[in-house]
Amino acid sequence: MKKTKNSQVLKNECRSSSSDITYLNRVDAFGSSMKNSHQSTTAFYTLDGCHSELVLDVFDALNHWKDNSHKLWNDVCEHPRIQERFRTQGLEDYGERDGIQWDDPTILFTLTRMLDRDGLPIMLGEDKNRERFGRFPHPSGSAVQYVRENVRNVSSQTNDLYKDLTIHLDYLLTRCDSDAVGDQRYMRGKAGLNIMGFLTADEVKTLRSTLLGGGWSVAKDEPLDGGVRDAVRHLSALLLAAERNGAGLIHRMHA
Repeated sequence: MKKTKNSQVLKNECRSSSSDITYLNRVDAFGSSMKNSHQSTTAFYTLDGCHSELVLDVFDALNHWKDNSHKLWNDVCEHPRIQERFRTQGLEDYGERDGIQWDDPTILFTLTRMLDRDGLPIMLGEDKNRERFGRFPHPSGSAVQYVRENVRNVSSQTNDLYKDLTIHLDYLLTRCDSDAVGDQRYMRGKAGLNIMGFLTADEVKTLRSTLLGGGWSVAKDEPLDGGVRDAVRHLSALLLAAERNGAGLIHRMHA
């Protein structure tokens, strides 16, 4: 592909208003209808496709900057896609994290969200999968939380499949919480941007394979008959869609 075409594709991918992050809290149309039609007070959850090669680097760079280590931020800012994302948002001076008014969840989401050629967020899975995943019949409304609470090890001994499963579910649930980063900044982002966790593309594959594997079983006292299987079915569909796009996933809560 010629250089000019590469440049145009990148511009299309990152195109948005220079004064406003138009795609920041975009909830799918089905999500809006769910919020309007349901009387439930539980939150709504989404899995958003992200650039796998960037999400972990940006996350680590933000955390290291907070600890007064700036090298990782400088390295991240050398990436062409990062530079283009900043410029499309009207930011030319981004070499110093402290000079950017955005909070950490806004930076993480804006710089790594995967967009299509029209500059819009990619859509993963079918409407029914996103809808069922988005608000699950659980006190928290979270399908991932429900699965995490109701899967059990099939063996009394160490089980690598079960261990991988719980680790990767926790990546979605707690990777950005106060125990991981020292405070609640990712769960209290501006404009309601609440990031619970994320997966890289490799971690997406691992989670999907462990969900399909035989290292776990459903708790005997599961509160919803067939609930885990239902949640796993819709979660797996979204994981497969991400895998087909070579995408990582950002797990957001819309309170």
